[in-house]
Amino acid sequence: MADAFLERRRTPRVPVGGGRHLTFPQALTVRVVDISNSGVLIASPQKLDVGQRARLQATLGREALSVEVEVRRVVEGLQEGYGRGRYRVGAVFVQPDQAARRSVQQFLRDEVV
Repeated sequence: MADAFLERRRTPRVPVGGGRHLTFPQALTVRVVDISNSGVLIASPQKLDVGQRARLQATLGREALSVEVEVRRVVEGLQEGYGRGRYRVGAVFVQPDQAARRSVQQFLRDEVV
């Protein structure tokens, strides 16, 4: 009777070979240091990899910003004014939509005055 097994799954499961992995999205709180029309510099407590993509969500003035970014540069080291951000991460905007471009442009106009 030890070999008997009552299968209760609705669909069968198939083992997956080695070398495959799954990454779950993880929220990470960062500090925006500066921003331009093409990208952003952030201070992060966690190291990000060059080429990694993430969704940046922020409030610029009164405007919400949600845009995909791609990491282009990572510098490690504590620096005054960066708070708990151990890493400085330079990232570019990846195909920002009209709302994202408008939010950034409005923020830059308001702040440059």
